Amino acid sequence: MTCAAFWAQIATLNGSATQMGCLRLAEELSRRPLPDIIGFAERHAEALYRLDQEKFGMLPVADLTDRDGRPFPQSADAFLYARCAVVAAGQAIW
Repeated sequence: MTCAAFWAQIATLNGSATQMGCLRLAEELSRRPLPDIIGFAERHAEALYRLDQEKFGMLPVADLTDRDGRPFPQSADAFLYARCAVVAAGQAIW
């Protein structure tokens, strides 16, 4: 799958990974040949990997502090979810 085709598929989410958007994307992908589905998964993994940088992972959670008023650090799960949200937001945001 080309980069442009990957981002066109992501665009079916309309900028957010809602349940309805994910169902729409899954349905769209299900009509494609297996190599395209594999290509989508590979492009998705690459997009997530490119965001997997310490400078992003060390950013605190926005608008959240601990009891002492210090910025609240991201967990590994929160960082993964944040990266997924960035990809779902589309190529311009990514």
